[in-house]
Parts: sequence; C-alpha cells; structure tokens
Amino acid sequence: MSLTLDITKQAFLKAMQTGDTREQSLHIVVVRLLAIALKLRDCGQPQEQTLKWPLPERYHNWPMVESEVATSGRRQRLQFYVSPKAVTVPDNEPFPVATIFVVETSSIEPLDEPLVSRFVMGKYADVTTGERNPVQQGAWASATYGPDGDVRPMDKKPCGIRHLPLA
Repeated sequence: MSLTLDITKQAFLKAMQTGDTREQSLHIVVVRLLAIALKLRDCGQPQEQTLKWPLPERYHNWPMVESEVATSGRRQRLQFYVSPKAVTVPDNEPFPVATIFVVETSSIEPLDEPLVSRFVMGKYADVTTGERNPVQQGAWASATYGPDGDVRPMDKKPCGIRHLPLA
C-alpha cells in the first residue's frame, strides 16, 4: 500500500510542477484514479472476484503518465493510461461510466524492461442512493494480468466489484 501512496504522491507533485495545463489535468486525473484503485485493493471483501475488467485494445494510444519508483532494491517503471473520455473530466465531477484506467508495471534492468503486470480498472455503472440527500456512487471492476495476459489473483482480499463514492 505504501508503494501506491508514494506513486500517488509523486504523480500529484509532478502535476503541480509542470506548466502545461493539459498535462496538469492528466496528472490530477491519474491521482484520482489511483485513489479509487487503492480503495478497490483495500476493500477487504472476502468473496471471490466475480467480475474482471478486460484489458482494452489499443490503450497504448491513450493519454499516459509515466513514473519510476524504487522498492525493495528494484526499480520499476509505471505507465498510467487513461481512457480519453476520462481525461477531460473536471476535478469536481464524477468519472463517466466506461472510464478505464490501465497501469503497466515494468522492471527496469540495464538491458531491457520486461513487463511484470497490467492492472486494469473500469467504471461500469452509476448508482444513486435513495436517501433524503442522495449520494451518487460508482461501481468499479478491476483485474490484474500477468505479462502473458493471464489473470492474476487480487492479493488476499479480492474485491473486483466495489461501490465507491464518485471522485
């Protein structure tokens, strides 16, 4: 979890340092999506993951933010891809249904950068509570894929479906 928090912090700091408004907006969107992914990862639901978000085709053409981190003596490159429909969402607005976020993790070695994993998360529904002051929620699903496209388990606490306050 601390790696994810460090990445979120780095992405936010980078967003604030750049002078380009579009790049700042993209970094802020990545930070918001990382916060949702962190909630998904730590939701603690004991049941088996029932819905896995598929890896989208041609996501390498989407807007992307890149970051390098070092953890446990290993350097890794993280590439955060955001579906185009989510890039222009203002900070105070919820992400639309079909927002997709892909994180590729590669190991940085002197001669090559073998892909370690791909995390993909997508929003599949908006839900509004029926309370006096309705709160809009988002339903998100995620999956982690290995370098060969095989689905990996989501740690000890799988929770592919999660209703979260929209961010």
